[in-house]
Amino acid sequence: MQETPLSRIARTSRRLNTALFGILPVALILIGALLWGAQRIIKQEEDRLLMDFAVLVGYIHEQEGFLIQFSKENQRLDGRPPIEHVELGAPMAASRPDFRLYRGQHAFVAMPFSLLCRYPADCPAAGSPVPAASGYFADFYSTFWANSYFPSAAAFLVNRTDSVTVAVPAINVKPGYGVPLSEGTLLLVDDGVRAWLNKPQPVTTPPSAAAADTEIIDEQPDRTVQWFRAPGLNNRMIGIMAAGLPDAAWSNRDGKRAELFAVTLLSRNRINIYDKALPSIQYDAFWLSHRDEGLMIGDGPAPVGGHDGLNYMADGLVMQVTDPAGRWTAHYRVSYGNFFQDNLWLPVSALLALLLSLAGGIGYQRWYSRRVIEPAQIAHRDIAESEEFNRTLIQTAPIALCVLARADGDVLFANSLALEWLGAAAGQGLRDSPAAQPLLDQVLHATEPGTIETFHADDGRPLYVAYSPTRYKKQSVVLCAFADISARAEIERTLAQAKRDADKASEAKSTFLATMSHEIRTPLYGVLGTLELMGMTELNTEQRQHLERIQNSSVILLQLISDILDITKIESGQLALESSVFSPRDLVESCTRSFAAMAGQKGLLLFACVDGSVAPWVMGDAVRIRQILSNLLSNAIKFTESGHVIVRLRGANLQDGAQRLTLQVVDTGIGIGKSEQSQLFSPFYQIDSASHTVRGAGIGLSICARLAKLMDSQIRVTSELGLGSSFALDLVLQPADGPAIELPDLHGIRIQVRSPHRELTDNVCLWLNRWGATADPATGSQPRGERDDVFLDLLGANDARPVNWAGHYLAAGDPWASAPGAPEQIDGHDLDSIGFAIARLVRGDPVVPPAVSADAVLDPLDLQVLVAEDNPINQATLRHQLEQLGCTVTVAADGAEALSLWELGAYDLLLTDVNMPKMNGYELTGTLRERGFTQPIIGVTANAMRDEEARCMAAGMNAWLVKPIELSTLRRHLGNVAPRRHDKASPPSDTPPAAAATPNADTPTNSDALSPLVPAQYRRLFRETMESDLAKLEAAIAQRDVRVALQTMHRMRGALVMVKMTPLSSQLEAIESRLKRNDRDEQAFQDTLTLIVELKDLLVQV
Repeated sequence: MQETPLSRIARTSRRLNTALFGILPVALILIGALLWGAQRIIKQEEDRLLMDFAVLVGYIHEQEGFLIQFSKENQRLDGRPPIEHVELGAPMAASRPDFRLYRGQHAFVAMPFSLLCRYPADCPAAGSPVPAASGYFADFYSTFWANSYFPSAAAFLVNRTDSVTVAVPAINVKPGYGVPLSEGTLLLVDDGVRAWLNKPQPVTTPPSAAAADTEIIDEQPDRTVQWFRAPGLNNRMIGIMAAGLPDAAWSNRDGKRAELFAVTLLSRNRINIYDKALPSIQYDAFWLSHRDEGLMIGDGPAPVGGHDGLNYMADGLVMQVTDPAGRWTAHYRVSYGNFFQDNLWLPVSALLALLLSLAGGIGYQRWYSRRVIEPAQIAHRDIAESEEFNRTLIQTAPIALCVLARADGDVLFANSLALEWLGAAAGQGLRDSPAAQPLLDQVLHATEPGTIETFHADDGRPLYVAYSPTRYKKQSVVLCAFADISARAEIERTLAQAKRDADKASEAKSTFLATMSHEIRTPLYGVLGTLELMGMTELNTEQRQHLERIQNSSVILLQLISDILDITKIESGQLALESSVFSPRDLVESCTRSFAAMAGQKGLLLFACVDGSVAPWVMGDAVRIRQILSNLLSNAIKFTESGHVIVRLRGANLQDGAQRLTLQVVDTGIGIGKSEQSQLFSPFYQIDSASHTVRGAGIGLSICARLAKLMDSQIRVTSELGLGSSFALDLVLQPADGPAIELPDLHGIRIQVRSPHRELTDNVCLWLNRWGATADPATGSQPRGERDDVFLDLLGANDARPVNWAGHYLAAGDPWASAPGAPEQIDGHDLDSIGFAIARLVRGDPVVPPAVSADAVLDPLDLQVLVAEDNPINQATLRHQLEQLGCTVTVAADGAEALSLWELGAYDLLLTDVNMPKMNGYELTGTLRERGFTQPIIGVTANAMRDEEARCMAAGMNAWLVKPIELSTLRRHLGNVAPRRHDKASPPSDTPPAAAATPNADTPTNSDALSPLVPAQYRRLFRETMESDLAKLEAAIAQRDVRVALQTMHRMRGALVMVKMTPLSSQLEAIESRLKRNDRDEQAFQDTLTLIVELKDLLVQV
């Protein structure tokens, strides 16, 4: 299918849909994966922040637990702490004036602590004991944090009533991990605590000892511990609680009662255990708020307006977390920049996806524009142009086009021509005319396309209508096309008249040919029949030569008429093939033999080569095959001035059991040019007729080609100018069963063969070897052989017997070429004759005469025949021919007379012409059949067309004959339809007719039985010619002149047949055959002399 813009758009759309359905899920998966990854990252960060907050709250609870447990432990003390002796080191200068720092440790393994005095008066004197609570506090610190999961936090014991503060661990002592406590931190904590203590706010007193025993420390730590933030302690906060130590544990210098507070410092930097398990948490700001105390850690105010969980704010992601008790709330803020910087792949992926999407979108837009939009625009322009063109075409077309609504028949669209011819307007129905209503009834109810041969418009013009149901503007319509067929109608009228004239001319031609056939064949029958009868009389040499010329010319004229009739039969389809069983080898040999004289007169070598693989019998039309071969042979001899003409027959077996016979005729003639070969089989075509001396009608090859086509074959031509020609024909025929053939027995015979052509020599050797002989081509100019060997000379290879040849010699040539007085030659074109002659020559085998056919032995039929013929010449010819066959003849001049004679006499057979005045042969036959007559009726006609045979058979005839009629043909048809009377009267005898008719010494001759029935007007001529022939025959036998004897016997046989002496004629034919096969047969000579005596006795009775 041709590609169009719309088809390209459709194909592109399909591809686009396929791509979208393929890419969209992938894109959705990728976007989903990206979002899922982002959510996972956020969730991971959220989990990490939650973990950080949980650790921080846990750390706060741990420090609160430290303070509460310390307070509870203190309340269990009855007096001074168990540590009595604590030594201080030398005082260290502090960063502030008048401040004193001491380092103390009550034991070597104990936790060291630092003691800060803000005022010198409160500092211990040298060598004086320090409060026992300091050592006790250090030991409790080390014990508690050693068992805690969290890192130790700096703890302080502050006396409110003086300026002494104890810090654990000591300044600049590493607590195991983390940053050691510095002097500055100690001072800031001390400042912050004392400032917070001096505020007017109640301080929670520690619970009693009894209550401490029953209270769970970790459940409600906020009842005893308070948190606040101190200036300078960034990212840190202070937890404080009353220490609850007994008064004995601490004593002031001035004797005041001590007010001790336990303090812990919570630092975000100390919580590093989480950093060891997971990567450090990256956030920009952190706020920790207490529910009651407010902001504890963080710079600036904490974010507001959020909720627990992740909050998306303008300055970043804010994670708000509240502990389960609701006391602590933390805010983590991560800026978007840091978030994406920490998760760089996420923005990169998003950006890359965005860029790819943009690039893909731009590329897709350009591709879609190029592959869809632009082609669609082009297609739209093309459609618009096409629609405009179609409208112009419809308006200017010489055909009326209209669209009718199927609902009401209104004209929805029509060109100007339709509006003019139909007399309608767009949007209206057709005029109410007698022709319009049937048109509407047919087209509006049609479901398939159709036509209306003739529709008359309003102005009377004939229109041809073609219609087809379709859709137009969303409704069912019928498209109608009207063509003006006025000119066609006129042409059809002219053609119809021309056809009638042609039919008349063809009928006149057929009538002319039939008439000419009848008119020419009728007198020609008289000529040929009379010549045939004349040939049976005594003629001298000159008269016989004239007779032969007349016969040859008449045969040529008859053949020309037959050829013309064949062409007429082929053109009318009346030529059909008639299959019968025949021998291909016999057909080729007999046809070649019939042209031997013609070739010999031009000095050409003519022979046939038959392949050994050819089937002995096949089924086919032997008559038409012989016609083709005869025509090819005739042309080959005509156009060959020197050299040879070869007929080849080859056979090849096919898989289906049939055999392909290839018939080929090769000559060394003038050849045929390439340009002329294409017209070679055209009727009446002649090759360069102006320069060739050989003339003809030019219809033979045309008939042969058409006959070959009827046989499903064709004639192949291979030819070169000056080199000769080859005509070949392939025929596929089925092998058939035929009568048994007696073949020569040549076993043990050695033969040397000599011929003018090596191909002929090899082919004859092939067949002789098939019959058992050992045959080889003769070699050398003087071949030698044994006494029993045979030397065979073929077709005049050499007229002389080899000088040194000791064996038998046999010459097989053309019998027509034998000189007068020379011995009869073996026929060189008959392989069987050659084989039997060799067997007789070597072994003396008896002659095997050919089977005597009914045509050869013209036994008297003894029939009563009524002849109905209006032509006097044909009457006489038929009468004489029938009398020659031993029939009693009654002649009627027309059918009416024949009908009267038939009713008066008893006839065995009716022979009637089909065209006669008063009553023709068809009417005569029909009348006789109606009256119950069943005797055979044979029609005689000069019309050779096959339909004539059909008319004869339809009228009730048993057979038909075409003029001119040969005597043998007439005899065969009479024998087929009417048995002879003596066959019905006499029982069959095992004694051959010839033997039964041969008198001998023991059987007296019955002169009455053998008395010839010679008409009175012919008796004298018969007696004189027979006496002359008997004298010539007797002299020839005495001189052993076989050639003269054979010619005389042949002439005598014809005369004996005419006077119904068939037995004697058969005896002469048998002797003639014996002498032809062996010209030295003495017994044949003796039988001839005996027959001469018998004939002389019979002549006395004439």
